Amino acid sequence: MNDTNNYDRYAALRQDRIKNGEMKPHKYVEKPAMKSILPKLEGQSILLVGCGTGEETALLEEYGGANMVGVDNSKKSIELAIASYPKHHFKVGDMHELEFDDASFDFVYSSLAIHYSATPITVFREISRVLKKGGKLQFSVAHPVRWASAKVDIDGVPTKLLGYTEGDGDVKRYGNYSDYKEYSETFPTGETLSFWVGSPSMYFNLLKDAGFTVNEFIETRAIEDVKLVDAAYYERHYYFPQFTVFQATKL
Repeated sequence: MNDTNNYDRYAALRQDRIKNGEMKPHKYVEKPAMKSILPKLEGQSILLVGCGTGEETALLEEYGGANMVGVDNSKKSIELAIASYPKHHFKVGDMHELEFDDASFDFVYSSLAIHYSATPITVFREISRVLKKGGKLQFSVAHPVRWASAKVDIDGVPTKLLGYTEGDGDVKRYGNYSDYKEYSETFPTGETLSFWVGSPSMYFNLLKDAGFTVNEFIETRAIEDVKLVDAAYYERHYYFPQFTVFQATKL
């Protein structure tokens, strides 16, 4: 049986690992980048797209967020979010067809969720529809340097390469930076996720087509705190980005 993207099965485990700080990409890379550009959220109506088990509401509360709404396609994740964060509202839903009226929100936040869509322009247009004019969207997605590079063996050492051979002979290509393609990764927990990876310029253009202008753009770097936990992880992900973060305003 294909167990790829089984969000319900791994929801409780993922929640525990996030709360315990065991997910290094979240704690030491993606979350610091997202926090670095979060605006003040007092008095803002807030929607979380791909909210998972709801931990992002605790983060946004630090910036003044209150009475938030979260949407996710995993029923189990939503059940855990409701039980864990009763101050906020959570519902099962599809980010391609948001069940909200036009111009309902001031701020939309999405952490590592939009890259599960094969048609992100549809998601951006839906988010634009439910945002008020001048409202902001902030989101993170996979970066091609990390996720679209090729896995090769060099002298017995597993290696990630992104590039190509030079010279006049046949070209050997490692990875694919430019195309929007689907990739799968199996993590140490046993969970297999399949997601789509595209270039930052692709996202810039899609946001423009959906009626946004980009305010902030980050190619992530691991923070130094992770050195004490995993020095090799720091070496990889300080010098090469894992994720891309955008903040954009609806025109």
